[in-house]
Amino acid sequence: MADALHFHSPQLAQMLLLAQQVRAWERVPPAEYQALQQRQLHTLMRHAHQHSPFWRQRLEAAGWSAEVPPHTVLARLPVLTRADLQAHFAQARARWPGLKDEEVATSVTSGSTGEPVRVEKASAMYAPLYAAISWLEAQWHQRDARRKIAVLGTGLTDGTRDSWGDMYTAMGLRGPCVVRNITQHGMESHLDWLLQERPDYLKCSPFAAAELARMALARGVQLPIRQVISQSERVTPAQRALCRQAFGATIVDRYSCEETGWIALQCPTHEHLHLLGSTTLMEIVDEAGRPCPAGTPGRVLVTSLHSFAMPILRYELGDIAEWGAPCGCGMALPVIARMGGRTRHLVQTANGPLPMPFLGDELGRIEPIRAFRMRQYVDGTLQLEIEAPRALTAEEHAAVRAVFAANGMADLPLHVEQLARIDWPVGRKREEFERVDRAYEP
Repeated sequence: MADALHFHSPQLAQMLLLAQQVRAWERVPPAEYQALQQRQLHTLMRHAHQHSPFWRQRLEAAGWSAEVPPHTVLARLPVLTRADLQAHFAQARARWPGLKDEEVATSVTSGSTGEPVRVEKASAMYAPLYAAISWLEAQWHQRDARRKIAVLGTGLTDGTRDSWGDMYTAMGLRGPCVVRNITQHGMESHLDWLLQERPDYLKCSPFAAAELARMALARGVQLPIRQVISQSERVTPAQRALCRQAFGATIVDRYSCEETGWIALQCPTHEHLHLLGSTTLMEIVDEAGRPCPAGTPGRVLVTSLHSFAMPILRYELGDIAEWGAPCGCGMALPVIARMGGRTRHLVQTANGPLPMPFLGDELGRIEPIRAFRMRQYVDGTLQLEIEAPRALTAEEHAAVRAVFAANGMADLPLHVEQLARIDWPVGRKREEFERVDRAYEP
């Protein structure tokens, strides 16, 4: 039987229409996909050339004209860095006639690198598009917004809200949302809170989810959760396994950044990510700037195809990723097979820099290891801090060293230190790798 007609507000109707358009890209053949991206890229470049002094200079130096294919111009553009946005904020804006100050929102990155960046966005375009992709992601993973969700994060005020947000309220979906500040309570207290609230969904960092899963298993308590919605950090196989064991829940990963918004979403049927090509053009390149083939990790560059208030072209996020083979789920969207952490998390070896995502993947399989932090000193020495509830056995210590040896670091001195708890900075993303500009001293 047909549903009754629903008359939505203009804002909600716009969001739903955008979500429908974004979803149409899931079945677009490769040739049409490329043509659509290039058409939007051309529109963005033309706008940037007309309205932004910074981009006019860069585009002209790259040989931009209406007749030159936009992908050719893009390949000639220098990489856009955080320092570029900091130094040229005013010149990089592309304010067009009639755009008012109150119609522009400014996003500020967290500054986890110590270098916060400001980016301007046209609210009338960015806000409904961001909401549309949020709705699309919920549909991919069949989330029911009439059920309860619990959110653990920094900067939050403890409390209960009557829905998951304005978008859901506007659609009449009023599942309760319980919120807690993760830094103002201990993990044991968070688990007690979750046992009391019994949410259907949990939104938090994968590290926090894994810690809660370990505690639930240790206590022998049942906490059925449908999904863990990841935020802030890369998800490891060990974290996924813990959440499945303790909660019966999958971790649903998403890839986004403050500068551009949504970039990729986890596949509805696999654990890899699908690039949102309708909004983002993404490159994965090697140290020389050459495109990386599938299976080869490289630096992530993103072009935000609707960044008209402040164009973002070939912006280096500082992430490492690798392309994957086409997906069997039926969607034609490009596959990001693996996120490899941050470019500043590269271990320096005699054979060149080495991405370190294997540490979280492989060390996490050694049973007592709950967390780790590694430092590399200027002389190449590695210091590994391991958080574990008990002393590692000789076999487990050997397994740790075998991980390093198997990944090209057998020649680097390695010092292992075991701690009951690693002293992570409060209120910031965890940095599992640090570079120290002095020689190692025991």
